[in-house]
Amino acid sequence: MKKFELIEHTADIGVRVYAKDLKELFKNSAEALVFLLVNQKKEGRKEKAIKLEAESWEDLLVTWLNELISLFFAEKFLFCSCSLEVKENRSLKILEAKIKGIDFNPYSNKINMEIKAATYHNLKIKKKGDKLEVDIIFDI
Repeated sequence: MKKFELIEHTADIGVRVYAKDLKELFKNSAEALVFLLVNQKKEGRKEKAIKLEAESWEDLLVTWLNELISLFFAEKFLFCSCSLEVKENRSLKILEAKIKGIDFNPYSNKINMEIKAATYHNLKIKKKGDKLEVDIIFDI
């Protein structure tokens, strides 16, 4: 099964992400973001821990992706891989991740696309058979 594909959007850029469960959906969404940012996969050694909370899975997904965008542009930290858990605690959705990445030097590496943010435009995690699917639009 493919992890993601690009989708058409008039002014911005979109990806359709596929996964077998929520955990994989969050990982594959992060990989799609990195593909858009730098169009290459790297091996990361530097580690960071992230804990995020939101009221819905869609809110948590947008928060997760915007955290990775912020790390990339503010701290020059490029996400490479992660181990993560997603869980529910009462009304809160929680993501705890240990991410691996690299210090990204924009002078010696090419940025493929400047992404401002993940958006809520038509964002809905859908169950398709035994798989999950979500369309994510990024503001560029």
